Amino acid sequence: MKIKNLFIAFGMALVSLPAMAQYEGTEWEDRIGTGEDSLRARQNLSMFNIAIRNNSFEEAYESWRPVIEKAPFANLRIYTDGAYMLQMLIQNVQDPAKKKQFFEELMKLQDLRMKNLDGLNSFAKSERLKATQGDVAYPKAYFYAVYGPQAIPGEYTHDKAYEMFAKANKLLEEQGGREVKGYMLDVFFRISYAKYQADNNGFREQFLQDYLDSKDLCEKMLQLAKEESDPEKAKKIVDEYDQPLNNIEGIFAQSKAADREQIIAIFTPKIEANKDNLAYLKSALTLMAANDCDDAPVYYKAAEYAFKIEPTFESAIALAQKYYKDGNHSEAITYYNRAIELSQSDVQKGNIALRVAAAMRKSGDTQSAYTYLDKAAQLNPDLEGKCYMQRANIATKEKKYAEAKAYCDKAAAADITLAGQAQRLKQSIITVEQHNAEYARQKAEYDRQQAEIKAEEDFWKQGAKK
Repeated sequence: MKIKNLFIAFGMALVSLPAMAQYEGTEWEDRIGTGEDSLRARQNLSMFNIAIRNNSFEEAYESWRPVIEKAPFANLRIYTDGAYMLQMLIQNVQDPAKKKQFFEELMKLQDLRMKNLDGLNSFAKSERLKATQGDVAYPKAYFYAVYGPQAIPGEYTHDKAYEMFAKANKLLEEQGGREVKGYMLDVFFRISYAKYQADNNGFREQFLQDYLDSKDLCEKMLQLAKEESDPEKAKKIVDEYDQPLNNIEGIFAQSKAADREQIIAIFTPKIEANKDNLAYLKSALTLMAANDCDDAPVYYKAAEYAFKIEPTFESAIALAQKYYKDGNHSEAITYYNRAIELSQSDVQKGNIALRVAAAMRKSGDTQSAYTYLDKAAQLNPDLEGKCYMQRANIATKEKKYAEAKAYCDKAAAADITLAGQAQRLKQSIITVEQHNAEYARQKAEYDRQQAEIKAEEDFWKQGAKK
């Protein structure tokens, strides 16, 4: 998904009603009309804003409804704050009929915003504040997934929720967008997981792709924190996306979808069937590499087919790993370096060097991993934090815990987006150290007791001999 580097305050939207006003433009009067209707719109907007600030959602609803009917171009907040109001009403009302009514209005509100998108964008103060269809479709899918089960329990389905998210993802991919909130990505992946649970084999490949897309989008959003000059705002971004990313990683691990044999079984026939389809081969290489299948024959076969069609860094890395596995290290290094050469910029070259370092680390070649980590940081200094994290992982595997913790601290200091990840690894190391220390204490006590028992036995044996 393509997301513009923009931050939006995303209040949530309310209902939409069928009436469409003719007022559109940059001037206030153009958007709300003139005369008596304009006066009422102003009064209702004022009462709506006050009621929202006071969390008086039922009062806000009464003021908001005529505005959305008569002046749907009044301002964007009648959609965003309106959505928030409707969500609160859905949560608070006990009457099932009312709950369903507010839910349906919430869905219609997103449709109305989509319909009026060009007009609403026409009075945005800057290009970066203009929304795309994906920006509207994604929260609509979220609203359906979160409130549908309680508002329309007999009609709600995970299939429809997933279909709505998939449509929103496609719109974001095609048109770009401003930002997808972390909690929305979390819900999307949970819906995908529900689909996977219902059909392990049929939905596995799509679930793997959803995992990579969700993880990638969270990481892209976290990158915004590095571009933010205000530390408080940067922390807010990290807080919003670090936990959803951790949730996504946890759900994926729990799913066991990355079963090596199952993935190999899925791709073995598909690679042959798509041996001339570069786009599919590149996607398959990414999925297999991300799920511990990058040393399987089908992975190497996909790389050979892809490299033959068009040499890319993905296929070059795969072929390098094949040669490395076969013991032909010089040829492997040639292809690793070829992968870096095929990159278009130093930034991308640094990212490839980081991937090569990860491959070397996985194969156990620590020294080569360090070499490529140095190269990655040199090509793209922005990767310094990630290089420290890889060093921390290497040190952890080698049980050099003090060194690993130091690298965790360096990673967090160099890259705020890694603060949560680094802290979790550091805490895991501390827990292991505590367990080891307790084990050592218990073993020392056991050895002492055994030594006392043996000394006593030796004493009585010597006495018996006398």
